[in-house]
Amino acid sequence: MKVIIDRFEGNIAVVELNGEMLNAPRALFSEAQEGDTVELTVLPRRTAQSDPDADPAEQAEQLRVATRRLFGLDQKEEQPDDDPAAMFKKLRNKKKKK
Repeated sequence: MKVIIDRFEGNIAVVELNGEMLNAPRALFSEAQEGDTVELTVLPRRTAQSDPDADPAEQAEQLRVATRRLFGLDQKEEQPDDDPAAMFKKLRNKKKKK
């Protein structure tokens, strides 16, 4: 899928996808500039995994930590939340309060 970078607002990139404006982490577009078109590709799991012999539990933990860091949830002093759905619910509630 292709997105067009409309503008940057701090750590947020405002992008257009199929006529809809969305907020995305600016870190996803490190070298892109406003007005650039960026193609995002979803890789199959077997392609995306760097080490097929790696422990699935370790990969899941790395993904959980990366997700918390991406959404800024690692900066709070709260107990880690192992449920990804609960993590995204907290993120949605955090955005609604702003």
